Amino acid sequence: MSLAAASTTFWAASTCSSDSPDMSTLTNQPMEMVTAYMGVPPTLFYRPLSMPPSANDVKTLHDMRVACGWYLDRVPRWIQEVATNKRFLWFIHFGAPTYSPGGPVITPQGPAVGMISLYLENPEDPSLASYSTTSRVEITSLFIYASYRHLGIGSAAIKEMERRAKTFGATHTTFNTMAMERHLRLFKEELGYREYKPRSQMYSVSDVVGAGLPEQYSVAAFLEKAL
Repeated sequence: MSLAAASTTFWAASTCSSDSPDMSTLTNQPMEMVTAYMGVPPTLFYRPLSMPPSANDVKTLHDMRVACGWYLDRVPRWIQEVATNKRFLWFIHFGAPTYSPGGPVITPQGPAVGMISLYLENPEDPSLASYSTTSRVEITSLFIYASYRHLGIGSAAIKEMERRAKTFGATHTTFNTMAMERHLRLFKEELGYREYKPRSQMYSVSDVVGAGLPEQYSVAAFLEKAL
C-alpha cells in the first residue's frame, strides 16, 4: 500500500525573526514534472495561500478541514501565522506543464485536491519546529481528499516540502502523527524518517473519537529527517 493511501490527516498542526526565510524562495520555484504512471505521482502545482486570503481560499480551507474531521477551529490561527511568516501553507493542485523560452512552467488545473504547510516555530513543542535557533521545521496540516490518495500525492508533497525547506537552510524536517505501526513503517521505510523522542498522548480523545478513530490513536509519534 502506498504512503498516500495510508496518509489521511494525522499531522497535528514563536516569533518571526530576521532569520525567517523569504517567502519568495518558497513560492517561486519550478515544480518537478512527473506523470501518473506505474506508481509515479502526477504533476503537481503548489499554490501558496496569499495574504490577505480570498474568500474562496478561506472556504477551501474550511471545506478541507470539515472533510478530514480535524482542526477546523485552527483555520483562523493558521491564516494569522501565514500573515506573520510563521507558517507557509500551500494548496495542492494537479498541474500541467507548458513550455516557454525561459523553460517549462507548471500551471494549476482544476480545484485543489489537498493542502500542506511548513511550520517554522512551534511554541508548543520547539523540538518539532524552531527554525530560528535549531533550523528545524515541521511538515504539518497535510490533507489529501480521499479520492486522490492512491496517486502518491501525499508522499510527493512531503518530498517537495523537504526540498523547499532545504533551500532556505533548514537542517531537519519533522512531523507528528498517530502512533499506528503500519502507518509509521511507511514513513520510515519509504521516506527515511525516524522517531526521535518517546511517544506521548497529544491528540484530544474527543477529536480522535469524533473523527471515527479508536481512542488509543490519541498517542502521537514524533519523527525527524536530516536534510
